[in-house]
Formats: sequence, C-alpha cells, structure tokens
Amino acid sequence: MAEQSKRSLINGDVFGPLMVELGHKYPNIMVCDTDLMHCFGTKAFMKEFPKRHINFAIAEQNCMAASAGMALCGKNVFSSSFANFATKRACDQVSISVCYNHANVKVCGLYAGLTAEKNGGTHIGVEDVAIMRSFPGMVVVEPGDTYELEAITRFMAEYEGPVYFRQPKMYLRHVYNDVPAFELGKARQLREGKDVTLIAAGIMVGIAMDAAGLLEEKGIQARVLDMASIKPIDEESILKAAKETGLIVTCENHSTIGGLGSAVAEVLMDNKCNVALSRLGMQDCFGMTATLGYQLEANGLTKEAIVENVMAAYKW
Repeated sequence: MAEQSKRSLINGDVFGPLMVELGHKYPNIMVCDTDLMHCFGTKAFMKEFPKRHINFAIAEQNCMAASAGMALCGKNVFSSSFANFATKRACDQVSISVCYNHANVKVCGLYAGLTAEKNGGTHIGVEDVAIMRSFPGMVVVEPGDTYELEAITRFMAEYEGPVYFRQPKMYLRHVYNDVPAFELGKARQLREGKDVTLIAAGIMVGIAMDAAGLLEEKGIQARVLDMASIKPIDEESILKAAKETGLIVTCENHSTIGGLGSAVAEVLMDNKCNVALSRLGMQDCFGMTATLGYQLEANGLTKEAIVENVMAAYKW
C-alpha cells in the first residue's frame, strides 16, 4: 500500500511520461492534441518528439480525420479531446474516417463522464460509450485506476486498429498495487462473492470495491468484476456470475442507456439467463456544473447507494 500512496491518481501524471517512454520504443507513434496537452499529459511528448506531435487546437473533427490519414500511412496515432467532443462533435470522422477504414487510431476521451465536474453540462459526456461501442470494429476500454491505465496504454502501443480509450480526469482511489496484466475481452475478478456480482468500469471500480466491503459487514458476499474491456466484453465472466450469484449490479460513470449496463444486459438476454439485473448510472439525464462528489451522490453512484440498491433487490 505504500507504493499506492506514491502513485498519482491523475491520468496525465502517469500517461505523459509513459508516452515518452513508448515514443522511444515505437517510432510509429504519433500524438494529436486539441489544445489539451496539460489534460492529456503530453507536453513532454511534444518537447521530446516535436515532429511527431500535432496540436489541432479546438478542431476535433479535423484532428480525428487527419489522425485517420496518418494511421493509414503506417502511424499509430493517439488522438485526444474531451470525451464529449471526441465522440459527439467528431462522431462522423471517428465513424467513417477511423472505423470504416479500420485505421490505427487510439481515440482518447478525456475527463470522461462526471469527472469533467465544473466544466459543466457542455463538457460532461455520459453517452460516449454508447456511441463508440456501436461502431463496427471499435474497441472500447476504460481502466479502473492509473495502474490499469498504464497496462492498457502499453497494450494499445502494440494493438493494430481503432480503440476508444475512456479516461476520467482523476481517480478516487487505486484498485491495484502494481500494473496488472491486461487482456482484451477479459474482466478481472477483484473480489470473491456468491450473493451478488458488482460489475464496474473506470472510477466506479473503486467505489464498487468499497461497497463490497460495506456489504461484507452485513453478511453479504459481493463479487467484484473490473470490466475494463467494455467491447469486446467478457461474456464468460458475466455468464459465470449469472449462474453463481443471485443478482448482478452494473456501476458506471455513464448513462445506463447504451453503456456498460446495456452491454451486460445484452449478454444476459442473448443467453436467456434468469438472473436479476440492476443498472446504476446516469438515468437519462445530463451532468451538471458541480463537483464529482456531489454528482456521484446526486445520481446514486456512491458506495452507500450501491449497498442500498443491493439490499432493496434482495430485501435484506
């Protein structure tokens, strides 16, 4: 745990130096920014590789279209914007220029979901996963902390094809003590449990772990799955949870429409699973101009709210 306390919870603090390291190892890596070098942590990459970094300023559509062109010329392009803009403002370019051509572009959605905080509703994107996972060939990943962020970034440096890399502004806690192995399409079980399964991604993984601790105090054993790979999703782990536990609760920093909860529901429905499912997330609403803590509480995404949901479902 001592190592954990030294590791930054802010994405850019970890992602920035890591991209410099990977830039030396992989000469085909390029970084495209939209005036977000501070948020993305890529100022160091810009200084180290000035010919491999392009700042498109506030022109997200141009950024994604040009990134696709560079990728089709043999580059592995990491392109960033706020999640809301990368997936909605540049939606057509990501769909047609990137995915239709299976271009090797890593679309990095920053300050995802409610972590955009006081930037307000214009910057708070809670529909991005729904949009990105609907595109043919698009991989969707969302790490649970900065350790897993490093694991996924290293994976993307070698992966060939389009990826939506969903990143919050910051994490509330670590869920790993070191960099875990990452396998596309596979969840990581962080906690055993036979009564209920909590499936979470991103900042909600830590909250789900804390909720599982509270449930244990009440005699309820909660399994926790870190579903960092949202597309492709780990059907095997979901079906195993449906068979072995009496309830599945999905927890996401995103709308319940089209996101992680919907992906899990699709797996259960397609396999005719008779298990209760509860989907926690944004309930058909926009974010607000407020702190992350306030918004999590207002939208029922705290550890206490998860516990209440489980207790109500089982009438414990």
